[in-house]
Amino acid sequence: MEQSIESYIKNLVRDVIGQSLGELQLQSDRQTYVIANWKMNKNLNETAEFFQKINSSQDVSVVICPPAQLLYPAHLMIKQSGKPIGLGGQNVHWADKGAYTGESSGSMLRDIGCEYVIIGHSERRQYSYEDDELVNKKVLHAIKSELTPIICIGETLGQKNALQTEQVLEKQLCGALKDIDSSNFILAYEPVWAIGTGQSATAELAGQTHAYIRSILKKIIGEKAEGISILYGGSANESNAADFSAMPDIDGVLVGGASLNAQSFDGIINVFAKGEQNS
Repeated sequence: MEQSIESYIKNLVRDVIGQSLGELQLQSDRQTYVIANWKMNKNLNETAEFFQKINSSQDVSVVICPPAQLLYPAHLMIKQSGKPIGLGGQNVHWADKGAYTGESSGSMLRDIGCEYVIIGHSERRQYSYEDDELVNKKVLHAIKSELTPIICIGETLGQKNALQTEQVLEKQLCGALKDIDSSNFILAYEPVWAIGTGQSATAELAGQTHAYIRSILKKIIGEKAEGISILYGGSANESNAADFSAMPDIDGVLVGGASLNAQSFDGIINVFAKGEQNS
């Protein structure tokens, strides 16, 4: 009887250690991203100037998401520069093709060099009335089109003040990932109250929220949640990047206004590259 109890305890400890080591390995495999969302900014000349000035790092995946009109020129400029920079769209439709004026399908984005696409950004949720169901359809279509979706979630100021942040994030996550059996996606936590306001969550608050997001993600996709990159967005800039990079569950940033200036964006890339080298 004593031997069986001893064996049970040994097996239990072994399983716990094995699970912990597995999670650490998945965490170490997480890719760090610094992604630029240019929104409705820049023309051809400004885009060319940006790519001439911008640097990149082998330690961080750098992705630029310009307006749709600049995607193919940006693809050519990246190719000409020889720099390891990824290209992403700011939106995608859920259908392969059809009578959807002003929209772009996943295959169209792939055809002009995109590897990534932002889905569910708060500005589109607000101005284009995208709900969780539509976000989910777009995510499914992006994965089918061999694009990596950058799925945005985040609470409004009213929801934050009403202490509904966790409830909102869980609803958005479960809605966006319904029927998704792939782990080929990136999450971006973008508190709506911090986007374009100059205010940002403290690194500690953002880190706690990212840990909560990962805990919900584990309920949805299991152990693979440890390997999913979760980025912070919401007035991320060169000044606060170091604080965010120090948080274990923050795997990079989705940058808005600060990504329009090549020097500022380079500064953010360098911060996260140094963080990778020191980890």
